[in-house]
Amino acid sequence: MGTKVILFNPYECKAMKNNWQVDKDAFWLGCENEPKYKALAACIEQAIRSGELKASEKLPAQRWLADELAVTHGTVTRAYDLAEKRGWVTAKLGAGTYVRDSAVPMMQETGPKLYDFASSMQPMLGQQDVLAKAMQELAQDPVGLVDVMTYAHQGLLKHKQLFSKWLGTKGIQVRPEGIIFTQGAQQGIFTCLQILCEQGDAVMHEALAYPGFFKAAKANKVKTLALDLTEEGVDLAQLETYCQAHNPKLLYLTANIQNPTNIQYTKAQREQIIQLSKRYDFYIVEDDVNYVLPENWCAPLQQMANDRVFYLSSLSKYVAGGLRLAYALVPEIWQAKFNQSLHSQCWMNASMGVEIASRFILTSAFSQNQNRLAQEMRYRQAAMRKRLENLGFSPRSGGLNIWLPLPLNINMHALSSALLQQNIKVRTADLFTDQDQLQLVKNGLRISLGGFDSRQDFDQGLEVLEQAILTFKQVQDVVI
Repeated sequence: MGTKVILFNPYECKAMKNNWQVDKDAFWLGCENEPKYKALAACIEQAIRSGELKASEKLPAQRWLADELAVTHGTVTRAYDLAEKRGWVTAKLGAGTYVRDSAVPMMQETGPKLYDFASSMQPMLGQQDVLAKAMQELAQDPVGLVDVMTYAHQGLLKHKQLFSKWLGTKGIQVRPEGIIFTQGAQQGIFTCLQILCEQGDAVMHEALAYPGFFKAAKANKVKTLALDLTEEGVDLAQLETYCQAHNPKLLYLTANIQNPTNIQYTKAQREQIIQLSKRYDFYIVEDDVNYVLPENWCAPLQQMANDRVFYLSSLSKYVAGGLRLAYALVPEIWQAKFNQSLHSQCWMNASMGVEIASRFILTSAFSQNQNRLAQEMRYRQAAMRKRLENLGFSPRSGGLNIWLPLPLNINMHALSSALLQQNIKVRTADLFTDQDQLQLVKNGLRISLGGFDSRQDFDQGLEVLEQAILTFKQVQDVVI
């Protein structure tokens, strides 16, 4: 009787003890924008964040994983080393690599899972690594450290020069001296209202607009005039009527990608708005803080009329919401008053955040991160549109959000409440208007796409959202 020979593969044995599988699609997508070892380290991080990898769980054997992904053993080794440096895993001599207990987010251990389709932010796709490298460079630069501790109430010229160069890559030409840093775009909005208006003056805005604008308008005690939105932008006939009747001081708008409707102003619309601004002597406050895909990007109105437009933007929607680093491009005749107003609000804006940003905005690492973000947003926009269209809706995408107009038989508050019962958060249209103008509110929802750091979490949230809407529609049909 022959003897049966069993070949023992220690790598397969180790792998069988681990249930985690690398998302190969996400891995190869990441490889398009950064080295393979960094893409793999990012997959490990996302798996820990999402709960796929648990505390103290062992990662696959390096050689087995290298074979599985068709990469070199050195690639996996570098990825594990990088994950360890970032604090996600720890290597135990002779035993393998394990997820650190302290690396596992608390959200994995407490309470029901929340599906955040409400927060308009971008997912964490490696921005923390870009930030960490910039901070490490600053820590080793004595001159840079002295600079950020030096009093400079109008900011450092070197920072403005770097931002001017970066803005040039986005098609925005501006002299360094024309850049004014603020603590978030909200401060820029408030400052524009403060220097351009007096109590009781009228200001125009899109009927649905960023909620922070209404807070700033109320604080400055100005009268707000809502302009209906068409497929090309604000209603120009209504705008001219307001100009003739109320002599408004400014128009607040988001022309590049309107928040929350995702309308993008046409070139003809932009030109006519500038002409009306000159004819009726009102200024334009152009808020461009919302993210837009590179292929949909348009140079701001400010480039067409820098003497009429106050352009406000921020790194919050391109890096992370917590940075609160914004900048304003102000008409030259208003720059002194703008700076004086800022000086009255805070003695000076801290240079630390600007210094760190200045060290990464022109790097290849940041460029790769932005390419990765764009690819992820293309996927999420397409996936969300497909699901909603299959449910009979006509969504509009463009950036970090999807605008979902609702038919009359579906009340936005009823649908939002039904979704919240399934731990799904969205934003209703009335949150984007002045409470005194609720009669103008359209029936719709803003669904944000960036509240999930991993593709797997997003896909799962999308599935739950689709089923919840389908159930709601079925109940509605029965009631009718």
